[in-house]
Amino acid sequence: MIKTNFHTHTFRCGHAVGDEQEIVQAAIAANISKLGFSDHVPLPNFRGFLLKGLHSVALSPRGLKTLASNFIFNGPGMRMDYASRTIHQDNVRQLKENHAHQIEIFQGYEAEYFEGYLDYYQELLDNDVDYLILGNHFNSYNSTSCYYGKEKVNDQELYSYCDDVIKALETNLFSYLAHPDLFMIGKVVFDDVAREITYDICKKAKELNIPLEINGGGIRRGKREVLGRYEYPYPSSHFFAIAGEVGNDIILGIDAHAPDELNHGIYEEMLEFASRFDLNIVTEFEFRKGQR
Repeated sequence: MIKTNFHTHTFRCGHAVGDEQEIVQAAIAANISKLGFSDHVPLPNFRGFLLKGLHSVALSPRGLKTLASNFIFNGPGMRMDYASRTIHQDNVRQLKENHAHQIEIFQGYEAEYFEGYLDYYQELLDNDVDYLILGNHFNSYNSTSCYYGKEKVNDQELYSYCDDVIKALETNLFSYLAHPDLFMIGKVVFDDVAREITYDICKKAKELNIPLEINGGGIRRGKREVLGRYEYPYPSSHFFAIAGEVGNDIILGIDAHAPDELNHGIYEEMLEFASRFDLNIVTEFEFRKGQR
């Protein structure tokens, strides 16, 4: 199987290290044939967007602290600063030309389902980027209290996550669904609600022929004990058993946040995890272009 990775971050998102050149060099050394950059999408008018979510963090000291930090720095820590978008895209474009004989490079972004930014996402696809991947971390606003990957999530939040994901996939803006089982960090035990939303997500992705991602970032977290068994928070064995049953296409995403994470070992670990289920692994996918 050829090695590809379309889930890659740079230092520009504020919680990763390595610039575009270092990432490409590491990917070439790891014999990756196709590399996609997918930093957390820079958003215009980001400070105003944060303020709209102020009500949702009013009772959360941690949320207020995070919101204040991101307001001051205008993105970094959570996503790329909007002012950095042009230089990032220029760098990727130049690397694509310079290394065309060694590796195929694509420009993408990882984005949430934010209804106020859907037109902006369409503009990006029309003019600047090859693809978007759906990494649905937040519900409506960029605040830690609305984070779907937090330590505790309730059933209402799970239904909200599922609803957001389905609406996002139906826009045709997103080429695949990153870490679809992110919610298992806080859900921990795969109960009837987790099973219900998993079937809904897998069936919608199957209907639309949109791949689901086995995420290397979850594997790097290591395993934890749940009801006497050691499991990754994500990728979830329960989630991907259902994905195998439904017949979803599966993409492997390293979710690299440093050049040295683009290595052979993590790829082998993702393949080992996938081998436990009847999964159809794909190494590329259709670049969705929205409603144009």
